[in-house]
Amino acid sequence: MTLYMLQLTPKMPPLIRWAEALRLLAPHQEDDLGYALHALLRAAFDGLAPAPFAMVQRGPRPAQVLAYSLHDAVALRAQAMAFAEPEIVHILGLAEMGCKPMPDRFAAGRRLGFTLRARPTIRTDRDGDRTRSRERDAFLAAIAGTEPGAGPTRGEVYQQWLAKRLSAGGGEPEQLVMERFRLSTTLRRDKTRKLQMLAGPDASFTGILTVSDPDRFANLLAQGVGRHAAFGFGMLLLKPA
Repeated sequence: MTLYMLQLTPKMPPLIRWAEALRLLAPHQEDDLGYALHALLRAAFDGLAPAPFAMVQRGPRPAQVLAYSLHDAVALRAQAMAFAEPEIVHILGLAEMGCKPMPDRFAAGRRLGFTLRARPTIRTDRDGDRTRSRERDAFLAAIAGTEPGAGPTRGEVYQQWLAKRLSAGGGEPEQLVMERFRLSTTLRRDKTRKLQMLAGPDASFTGILTVSDPDRFANLLAQGVGRHAAFGFGMLLLKPA
């Protein structure tokens, strides 16, 4: 399996106008653009749409979308040029898309720094019925039934949530810091495919991990950490430790 990192610089004013025309932004409040970018990538690449992805803003440079994909730039451009509308190709800045292959594997014992934006949620069953499961903020689930101020802190819960998923994905955490937290609002489709506003935890982490299982870690990079990888969460951006 070869994993590629993509770099796109979408044209933001046309993107916002396109998303507003299609009602892909949460009305009357700040939207994280997760659903709009998801829809844009699907419109461009259909079933080849990359995920996980992350929107990054570095200094005065235009906002960029970084993404992991199992398909290289040649395959993605061919898909978009054959089937996407010209407006989509223009908004996405397809002609300037950057692409590089990631290492085939990171050796066991390799230390890596990382940054991550994640949505720390868990799935809970209602009355033990898995057909009635729901998504819940991991912090609210952890303090349910405790006295005010008696349970763990939000940071502690989210760090434990992340550590568990990194370990299961072949990366043993050595250091975890929650740099930022907020509640963010975006759109998702419900079971009837109707768009609904959804607010949830939005946490940004930095840390250091050690690769314990190269194959599982490769899968973790490709799949993302936690839920909502197709909406701007879960992308592990690596850096030297």
